[in-house]
Amino acid sequence: MSVFVSIEDPEGEPLEHPFELVAAYKRFPKDGAFLRYVGEAEDASFNALQTPGLLAELKALDASAFPAAEKAEYERLVKVCAKHAGKPKAHLRFYAEGASS
Repeated sequence: MSVFVSIEDPEGEPLEHPFELVAAYKRFPKDGAFLRYVGEAEDASFNALQTPGLLAELKALDASAFPAAEKAEYERLVKVCAKHAGKPKAHLRFYAEGASS
């Protein structure tokens, strides 16, 4: 299972090329204000008011012990989130591979 990350405008058009998180999302805290919603069971979407908080939670993670592949996923996610956090009409969406329609 995996989670796909997409930065989209309000109509769902991509602002960045979507990418996949294969494992890094499994290290997200289940008690976080925002990160607890990211996983393989359900989709999650964060708007411009929420993405700064999401970014703060991401940056608070200690990724130093992550295996190289997970650390690369994490760093890519932080970079994309930092680029778009708080920008009007930018939505960060996580599409869960296991989510049912």
